[in-house]
Amino acid sequence: MPPKKKIKTGIVGFGLSGRVFHAPFISIHNGFKLHSIVSSGNVAKQNYPKAKVFNDFLSLINNPEIELVVICTPHLIHAEQAAMALEKGKHVVIEKPVAMNSHDFYKVIEISKKYGKRIFPYHNRRWDGDFLTIRHIINEGYLGKIIEFESHFDRYTPLVTRAEWRYSQENGGGTLFDLGPHLIDQAIALFGAPLSVFCLLYYQRKGSKVNDSFDLKLLYHSHAVTLKASVFVKEPGPRYQVHGTSGSFIKYGIDSQEAALKTGKIPNSKNFGNDPKKYWGILNSNAYSKETRIRYATLPGKYMSFYDDVYATINEQKEPEVTPEDALLNMKIIEAAMESAKERRIIEL
Repeated sequence: MPPKKKIKTGIVGFGLSGRVFHAPFISIHNGFKLHSIVSSGNVAKQNYPKAKVFNDFLSLINNPEIELVVICTPHLIHAEQAAMALEKGKHVVIEKPVAMNSHDFYKVIEISKKYGKRIFPYHNRRWDGDFLTIRHIINEGYLGKIIEFESHFDRYTPLVTRAEWRYSQENGGGTLFDLGPHLIDQAIALFGAPLSVFCLLYYQRKGSKVNDSFDLKLLYHSHAVTLKASVFVKEPGPRYQVHGTSGSFIKYGIDSQEAALKTGKIPNSKNFGNDPKKYWGILNSNAYSKETRIRYATLPGKYMSFYDDVYATINEQKEPEVTPEDALLNMKIIEAAMESAKERRIIEL
């Protein structure tokens, strides 16, 4: 089998996102070459000595060798930088949130169509092991018709310890723009667009000018989705609770990939993405006329599948797993959530 043509890739920004969620995958994937990194520090060159390191964004997008640009900068400039890269003939991966409003991202989509280049919203949580397991359980019919779906992304961070701009600036977006896109995207992947939205936003930490926590309801024709994120949860409850006409699935613990990557573990190494048995969820079901209550083994998390999908989309002309339209809907839901919280009412989409 002939070797794959490697897609020459540049990463813009080498903070947590570029350093932990992108560079480790691009650097070992046999379909990509980590060509360049935009960074003002020394860590990028130390970690990836074969990659070029630029001090500015324009130097990277003006390099004719680069085919794919990965935007990992503060999200206030995601849309602007994505548009500039597309206009230079590059495909673009955009960290979440893809923009600060749906209007700006719609313009990015139009630019991508004009130049015939692809946009890949980085909604990696579709490849969390627990979420892959839930999709499998639902698809297998163990829960019947879904009645309630609840997902949490809770933390105990009473002080802002990183990305302070996200909370100290009125346009920083807060937790709704930080963790909201992950939870919303999973709901979109399972259920599509909701009919309406209701949201409560909480301002809880000293100095926060935007939301610290949120309680978001997505209302569908025959079921409801609850998405919550809090910065004051010292003792976490279930990560997921899914209830249907034939059973329930309850899951504690969070996907292990982020923690492993932060310790320097290499993607695709032994046990990468595996869930400890103590965190396997409980499936209680009477589907197929059989009473079952078991610990259901979590499927391995696979963030590498995101870049597998990027490669196949560019080279095989397939539709991506996460489409620009998914991300646009995500932004519209966030906008509806903000309007709902402000007006204390349900907002129709």
